[in-house]
Amino acid sequence: MFENSTEKVIYVYDGTFDGFLSCVYNFYYNRLKPEDIVRHDMAEPSFYRLYTIENDPQQIRRVKCALIDKMGRYNCEFLQKVFLTNIPRKEMLMLNYIVTGFKEGKNIYNLVKYDCVYRLRKAYVALYREREKFLGFVRFYKAGRVYVAKIHRDNNVLPLLANHFAQRFHKQSFVIFDENNKQVLIYSQNRYKIVFVDNIDLPQPDEEELKIRRLWKNFYDTIAIKERENPKCRLSFMPKRYWQDLPETGAFAPAAENRALPD
Repeated sequence: MFENSTEKVIYVYDGTFDGFLSCVYNFYYNRLKPEDIVRHDMAEPSFYRLYTIENDPQQIRRVKCALIDKMGRYNCEFLQKVFLTNIPRKEMLMLNYIVTGFKEGKNIYNLVKYDCVYRLRKAYVALYREREKFLGFVRFYKAGRVYVAKIHRDNNVLPLLANHFAQRFHKQSFVIFDENNKQVLIYSQNRYKIVFVDNIDLPQPDEEELKIRRLWKNFYDTIAIKERENPKCRLSFMPKRYWQDLPETGAFAPAAENRALPD
């Protein structure tokens, strides 16, 4: 516990939503608002004392019950979703949202006069816009008996993509690698899990996949009408940051593309 209530500290937690709830519990129990809340892998030397928050299942349950009682189930689900965003200092915004919500009640979501509410709602909209983009832009390639995809995202959309692709590939095993966040979504035998990885060697496309990819590229180039090219219009439908993971751009799995294609 903190001996000095005026001491300035930074909470350091494990980066999970449950870990954040443990931070909320410690904030109310110690009656000391942190200057910041950071993941353990993002913690840096500071003039403020770094205070490591340990996850406690009992504390987490108490915070969840308090959130539902004071703010309603909808706001709890909203907080779980915005936790997936990469908005700067999101943990502090979420903590302020909870503090304000305990005062204002279940209507807190509609009170955009508060900065924390306005910024979190804006981040929430951006999160789901990105999800909708990836529902259409994720490109899988076949590697033996597994389908593989690689994405580069702004927000942590993997949990929001899992159910969609699990239903779409009901009987197929697949892997989606989030290169920005070093996360992997693994689906097999009607179950999926998301794990963090430091390094991963994705399987290369098999010969059948390379053949189909070449056919698609030829089709894509053939139906294109040079005189009707409109780069600005194309960018509005297909932002350039997604191109690196698309087969039609020629940048998709470059190592495999350089291999000799079968006739």
